[in-house]
Amino acid sequence: MILRKAPNGDKPGSYQIATRSGKTTINAGDTLQFEQFVTGYGNIKTAKIQAYISTDAFDLENSYILSSLVKTDTETGFTLSWGNQKDELTETGFTCLLAGISTPEDDDSTMIFDASPTSNESILMSETKVGHAPFEYHLQSKKNLSPGDHYIDFYLTFFNGEKWITSKERVSFKIRNVFERHAKTISALAVIASLSGIVRLVLIPLYDVVKSAF
Repeated sequence: MILRKAPNGDKPGSYQIATRSGKTTINAGDTLQFEQFVTGYGNIKTAKIQAYISTDAFDLENSYILSSLVKTDTETGFTLSWGNQKDELTETGFTCLLAGISTPEDDDSTMIFDASPTSNESILMSETKVGHAPFEYHLQSKKNLSPGDHYIDFYLTFFNGEKWITSKERVSFKIRNVFERHAKTISALAVIASLSGIVRLVLIPLYDVVKSAF
């Protein structure tokens, strides 16, 4: 088995983290959820992801990351999917070595290999969602987290066959303030207040005019 057999798959690699976020504006106490993939192609060794996550922002006991490969035996061989391991946050954030499988040709364990062993297309397992994404984050924010913009920094480091490379990915999210949390109620009250003003300024005087005419 060759890990990356598409044309030039043995040349110095280029990779970065790709984040897919859903709801990034939340209330304090809500859970921030997003997925991460590793995209690129070429030679890659000793890869790791380091995340720096403020422990003041999230409840460590109720926050976790799903990752790692699941190998399921079948009648014709085996299948691979994501989500085998559940890790909690630490006080410094999250560190993951991008290990998975190795081959006799390359004993460096990696999760970055061709998604289909029978195809020479440059589509990697780390770019696909199979059962789960390669990394799924479920981070419960603290109820007293201050409103405004917050962010989490991720760093991908690897050796591309010629030199060490480090790239950065930032995930931003926003905590609503009290006005944003109750925007619908405030809007409804504003409409009621406007209607009340119209009644006082227009309809009541008009009623008095009509009444006096009779």
